[in-house]
Amino acid sequence: MSALSKLKPMDDGFSLMELMIAIAIFGILAGIAVPGFLRWLPDYYLKSAARNLMANFQLAKVTAIKSGRNCAITFNQAVDGDTYDYVVFEDGDNNLELGGAETIVRKVKWTDYHPSISTDANTFTSNDDGLPAVAFRSNGIPRNNGGGFGAGTVSIKNSKSSEADIILSVAGSIRTDVTIK
Repeated sequence: MSALSKLKPMDDGFSLMELMIAIAIFGILAGIAVPGFLRWLPDYYLKSAARNLMANFQLAKVTAIKSGRNCAITFNQAVDGDTYDYVVFEDGDNNLELGGAETIVRKVKWTDYHPSISTDANTFTSNDDGLPAVAFRSNGIPRNNGGGFGAGTVSIKNSKSSEADIILSVAGSIRTDVTIK
């Protein structure tokens, strides 16, 4: 008798019944988890968009301090035939309007996060083009189009009517307030 014939057959693997039970358990768990995940997702996109706007306010502030020139943010700004929800740019002529020679730092559309994200309200004063705008001076203090303090709030919402407010104070501090519904 050879050594091969003395080996015991291996019982590795799954039976069809074990595989079907595992698939059923996985299906039940997925059926419970997926609806909760889908309810959570729009709020995740909203928070992400709010954090990004807050970060871009900080970017404009740091850019102004670093360059020694104003750095502005305008909302609903057209660039090359495409309208962006907001654009951050170095404002060389201090008029809070994007001109041909000014450097764009960032341009953002809410649809980059999710199609359900949109602007709900904007309290920043308008520039001469009628667009809400604010700029940071080289000392980090925000200014409006008239040269006064540029405090204001941008409110964004999602399809669930959850809201996020991005608030800029007269001293240049930036915070968010998120209301989940």
